Amino acid sequence: MKLRALWTLFSLRAADGEFLRGLLRHENEHLRTWAIRLLTDEWPLDTVMGRRPARADTADAADAELVKEFVGLARTEKSGLVRLALASTLQRLPPENRTELAAALVGRSEDVAEENLALLVWYGLIPAADVVPLEVAKVATASQWPTTRRLIARRLAEDIEKHPAAINALLVGAAAKPVAFQADIVAGIAQALNGWRRATKPAAWETFAANATAATSASAASGVAVTPALATRLRDLSILFGDGRALDDVKALALDPKADLAARKAALHSIVEARPADLREVCERLLRVRFLNPVAARGLALFDGADVGELIATAYGTFFHPSERDVAIDVLVTRPAFARVLLSYIVVGKIPRRALTAFHARQIRSFGDPALMKQLSETWGELRDSSVERQAAIANWKKEFTPAALAAANKSAGRATFTLLCAACHTLYGEGGNLGPDLTGSGRDNLDYLLENIVDPSAVVPADYRISVVRMKDGRTLNGFIAARTEKTITVRSMTETQTVERAEIEKIEESTQSVMPEGLFDALTSEQRRDLLAYLMHPTQVPVK
Repeated sequence: MKLRALWTLFSLRAADGEFLRGLLRHENEHLRTWAIRLLTDEWPLDTVMGRRPARADTADAADAELVKEFVGLARTEKSGLVRLALASTLQRLPPENRTELAAALVGRSEDVAEENLALLVWYGLIPAADVVPLEVAKVATASQWPTTRRLIARRLAEDIEKHPAAINALLVGAAAKPVAFQADIVAGIAQALNGWRRATKPAAWETFAANATAATSASAASGVAVTPALATRLRDLSILFGDGRALDDVKALALDPKADLAARKAALHSIVEARPADLREVCERLLRVRFLNPVAARGLALFDGADVGELIATAYGTFFHPSERDVAIDVLVTRPAFARVLLSYIVVGKIPRRALTAFHARQIRSFGDPALMKQLSETWGELRDSSVERQAAIANWKKEFTPAALAAANKSAGRATFTLLCAACHTLYGEGGNLGPDLTGSGRDNLDYLLENIVDPSAVVPADYRISVVRMKDGRTLNGFIAARTEKTITVRSMTETQTVERAEIEKIEESTQSVMPEGLFDALTSEQRRDLLAYLMHPTQVPVK
């Protein structure tokens, strides 16, 4: 009843500011919450891009006293509902005036598990990082909430070249914090600098890194669990900041046959990202080491020439797992010289023809090399360019896959084909990749729908699933869709991996109307495999594996 009375008074403009401020100390948490909401109801709110419109009625300064009350309330308020209302108010304040209220909220340890609250405060701080980055760094230092401090660290690190003082201040404040706090800061910085080749080292980095390393060792010695990623991220960031000693240690680890394989793989990845002068030598030494060879192949992809392609193609048999063999093929289609070697190995049977998928064939075609396309056609086959041909194929398959034929299909075998051919990109029943749309709720009980999308996937393509051809200055070509963009980097997602590259290394990006899903997927299957796959996709529930 009291809430209804309050709403009625407010709608009649009979509840003025003084009255509402009096309710901030009311014993009822719901009245306190609605007092905050109604007091700020007419304040401008951040747009979807995080830009707050200017006040049209009264000056922001007129609300300064009220904001001070909010800050005091955030420090003492026992109700989580009221604290949530205060957090939502951040996006109505001038960006430069948000940090004091945010710091009061993130200092509340009882809300450490409230993920939505942590994100809500972060949304309010996003524009503040542009105008008062040093104050935002103080918020992170005061934060009891892992998510908020990690996101702040990421945002400040993105501007490490524009505002180095902010990230430096954060490192100074975090140097004496517990190891879990330091791990969050390092995780945020690492995420921000993913794909960077070099970055200016903050003045406080070495002290922070030394303290974090010591804290990690002390925690491990005392039996306290420490995220294993912390040491790796510290090392990788030190390399990014130009620490040659760290790079030498990483090389020694990668080349040590007695070291843990997972640690060696992570070390080799760090070397590839750092691109030292002896990168090719290191990668060649590890190209035939199982579990390490996919990363070594990625490193060798940075070097052009048929001789490099020969090295990778010759080592194909040492790529043990099917997913690792896919990486080898992915690398061999990034350069025309590599692709020629790949096709020649397929001709003589050293690499099976089935290893080259329609996706790989399309990437080879993207080079626009007539001789290479002729070699592809002779070795692998043709991709249909004509809409008439595709429609004719759909018509033929509709005649072949009658209801009786589909009823006789082996749906478990169809599931196995889906896992092999489709699951890298599509999710079905909660399993699979996210490169393409989730098929669980699609219209897959309709044969026409399935055939049209499999045979002619580029007929109607949502913008989110259109392929981009990224041509690198070093001669490589990457095919996939642009999953993320920053001022410094872009992230390209393909069937087998996600790569983040610096914009400075890109020659050009060619946007396409084609789907990430290539034509020709059916062509690699037998008639029984096509039938079984369609029957599985059209079935309304999951089937067992046999």
